[in-house]
Amino acid sequence: MRLYLDHDVDVALAERLRQGGHNVLTTREAGYAESLDEQQLAFATHEERIFLTHNRRDFRRLHRQWTEIGRLHGGIIISAHLPLEELERRLRRLFSAYRDIELRGQLIPLHEFR
Repeated sequence: MRLYLDHDVDVALAERLRQGGHNVLTTREAGYAESLDEQQLAFATHEERIFLTHNRRDFRRLHRQWTEIGRLHGGIIISAHLPLEELERRLRRLFSAYRDIELRGQLIPLHEFR
């Protein structure tokens, strides 16, 4: 999976996922740590990355707005703040169920992968 982690996601997750063979970029690494949510999503989309955030409310809204105007994003995974191990476990379940391309334009609540 090609992921882009929002600034609110523990950066230690990036390294753990990289060790599992995933291509992960954080907002800090990309130089977008202070950017607005829509700029973050646009960057992730341009880079063909799935966006992972804990900012569920705002990204539900952005997903809805983009969908209404026919704008496709690379996929958004939303999650409550969880212990690092649990977050990684749920992501791995999601990764085993989907390929990157299948998540395009989708809003995926991570709680569905308990």
